[in-house]
Amino acid sequence: MLDVLDPDTDLGRVYRALTRHGRCGAERLAGHTGLPAADVGRALTELADLDVVVRVDGDTWAARSPGLVLAELLRAEEARRERLWRAGAELDRLYHHARRDAGDGVLAVPDPLELIALTRDLQERATDRIRWLDRPPYRSRQEDFLAQEELQTRRMAAGLRYRAVYHQAVYSDPDLFASMTRMVGLGEDARVLADLPVKLTIGDDDTALLVPDPDGTGLSGALAVRTPGLVTALAGVFETLWTLGVPLTSGGADEPLSEPDRAIVTLLAAGVTDDVIARRLRLSRRTVVRRVAALLDRLGATTRFQAGVQAAHRGWL
Repeated sequence: MLDVLDPDTDLGRVYRALTRHGRCGAERLAGHTGLPAADVGRALTELADLDVVVRVDGDTWAARSPGLVLAELLRAEEARRERLWRAGAELDRLYHHARRDAGDGVLAVPDPLELIALTRDLQERATDRIRWLDRPPYRSRQEDFLAQEELQTRRMAAGLRYRAVYHQAVYSDPDLFASMTRMVGLGEDARVLADLPVKLTIGDDDTALLVPDPDGTGLSGALAVRTPGLVTALAGVFETLWTLGVPLTSGGADEPLSEPDRAIVTLLAAGVTDDVIARRLRLSRRTVVRRVAALLDRLGATTRFQAGVQAAHRGWL
């Protein structure tokens, strides 16, 4: 929704034109923004879904007050931050609880090979679902990825549901990326986040395998959690991070990119603005805006981060 305030996005340009020129139809807005009428129509539909603009009459549109829109954007961002704080608080509570010698179902798993074995056993015993937060460090070898694929394929065929949130580092690990792509194609429900605080696997609602400090202790700091209240807390952390992730699709067959579009999507994924893309590729800004809009539509993305995730997933980068 922050794209509404970004003048380098279609949403931002259309909303800005409406606030500046008052009530307009799509044709006039195309003239004010330099965007094709079809792109303006799509932007207006999305802005209306966000309750940022309203249809006044026929093809005439009006912008809601920027002050009200900004207030709603800030509330939405604050709610997102609050969800992250709650997730962090739950993790912190678990971190300190697990280190008390309570003998209450939280066991240390210091050997990475034991953790791999427990992860396989967790999937074999689960009857309903597996939830996974997957982030570095990655200690598995290619044969481990293939063994996991075989197990997951078999368990999904038996009806076990898999949901996974991957760290964006998945795109720099060829074996893991290939494995993820194949699993998504077979039915895994996957999302990507720019960062994940922990490694976590939850089987059904009764057992979790957690690496609470992956950067500090690596896989040797893993914990097996069977305390119901803590498993529930970890499930809440997963669900919070799931809502923040960028959905992946299996993609399927797709036409190859032209070289100019490949250059644009690479710069797009790096967070470069339309103006900078235009200068680097010696294209007009209008051409870049039009091609970026087409690429976002082709990728099913509404933000540049989403576009980067989907482009990498399809092998465009």
